[in-house]
Amino acid sequence: MSENQQGRFESGLKLVSPFLAVAVFFWGIYTYRDTAQQQLAREEADARRTAETRRIEATRPYLDKQLAVYTEATKVTATIATSADRKEIEKATKRFRELYWGELALVERTDVAGAMVLFGGALDAKKGQDVLRPLALALAHACRDELAASWGTDAWKRR
Repeated sequence: MSENQQGRFESGLKLVSPFLAVAVFFWGIYTYRDTAQQQLAREEADARRTAETRRIEATRPYLDKQLAVYTEATKVTATIATSADRKEIEKATKRFRELYWGELALVERTDVAGAMVLFGGALDAKKGQDVLRPLALALAHACRDELAASWGTDAWKRR
């Protein structure tokens, strides 16, 4: 390499060096911001998961009560609709009325309330078990769907 070429090469390096330094500086800023944004997104996702877990824990007593009362409501309506034992039907009918006018009102939502009203109306009209069976099944399905919504899961829903 001649002295002239070497001089141009060194001049070129002197010009390129500041540009490289600026480029490296901006690349550092870019990677720092990108990493910070990713970290922020992870922290926000963790915060959402924690809040959802706390919400479920806070509502757990309500959800457990809803599950217990819905289970009992489906049992008593199934007994009324299918049993051949008069004493068992009378006992289940008494419990149905207690649930209907009491505990169930604490936890029921629209669909279960509607299914209970239909079953109660048929019971009051002294309809036979052939009418009560599909109403008991409709109540059970309404309970299942409302429980799935309350617990925030599709595991209980029909596929």
